[in-house]
Amino acid sequence: MGIGMRISRSAVTVAAALCALAVGAATATALPEGPAPEVGLLTPEAETQLQERLNQTKPVIASYQGRDINLADGWQGAQACTEVPDGKVYCYATVEEANRQLAKIAPAAAAADRAAKSAQKGIGPTASSDCVYGWVCLWEHSNYTGRRLQWSAAGTKKLGDWDFRDKASSGCVNRNIGGALVYDARTAMPDPYMALGNLYCYKFTDVGYPTGGNWNDKADYIEM
Repeated sequence: MGIGMRISRSAVTVAAALCALAVGAATATALPEGPAPEVGLLTPEAETQLQERLNQTKPVIASYQGRDINLADGWQGAQACTEVPDGKVYCYATVEEANRQLAKIAPAAAAADRAAKSAQKGIGPTASSDCVYGWVCLWEHSNYTGRRLQWSAAGTKKLGDWDFRDKASSGCVNRNIGGALVYDARTAMPDPYMALGNLYCYKFTDVGYPTGGNWNDKADYIEM
């Protein structure tokens, strides 16, 4: 079932926006900054469906420097965490180390990324070359720096479980299909959403929030 249909009929435009952004975009590892993403407010029915999916999430236990850590309690000094396709999570002291270890923990993803890099030689300046092809990435700062969190497996991620709630300032969707939906949970008010298109990066400081301001440090959940 498509992303838009999972939200509600009233949010079909979200799926349409994701599809429109995907059409004509060139496959690449280094991504351009995208056009302004669609933003809006969820209906009560859509919020109920989202909450049902969130209720199925579990604590995130990651492997870091030879020990297991619960990311909800903090990253213990790690700067990059990666969820591989089988659901296991690995964290590293630096982004560079995380990139080097990708071939070990997710060899198929590393091979696809190398192929994409080879295919996109000659492409001009881009927003970020640091999000692996086939993955969705979030960063702590608006210039694609700071702590980096990345996923390849589909699902609804409760960012509080990853110690990233209200802490994301930029993101990339380096995949051909699916896009990503970012939500802000609000009590007794409709939850805003932001639809991120395929093969683009976004500075959340530049994305307008439905009720004013911007999306910086407002993401609570992400669905991909």
